Amino acid sequence: MDPNILLWLKAGHLISLFLWIGGLFAVYWMLRLHAHAPTDAHEKLTLLERSIALSADIAAAFALGTGIAMVFGYPGGNLLGQPGAGWMHIKLTVVVLGILPVHGMLRARIKRFGMGDFKPVPQWLWTLFLTAITVIVILAIRGPLMFAR
Repeated sequence: MDPNILLWLKAGHLISLFLWIGGLFAVYWMLRLHAHAPTDAHEKLTLLERSIALSADIAAAFALGTGIAMVFGYPGGNLLGQPGAGWMHIKLTVVVLGILPVHGMLRARIKRFGMGDFKPVPQWLWTLFLTAITVIVILAIRGPLMFAR
């Protein structure tokens, strides 16, 4: 792949990643507050949560798409098959087991809130989300050096 295209993909990946994670942050805290909001505000809060979650859905699709394109368009072939690429395997595992489930659980909670079930969002979801983000950032920055041969 052309290095210029790879740089554009990386820029798109980072921008969409920031929008995705920011959207999930916003939705999580809105749901926490929504559970204690007055009854007359529930409908408006649900609409706002849905619109933010939709933007997070779009950003997630773009982040995943650009990330996959970078992995498989890496100079020299598939990044996952390169020597010292164990960090990328771990990073992808953390995305699949840490970020995507949080996204899905928040979307499900928005649906429940829309149906009148105002059970608060669990605290462990926030802990899982922050832990996954921390591990991913450390692996993205330090991983290539830590796993280098």
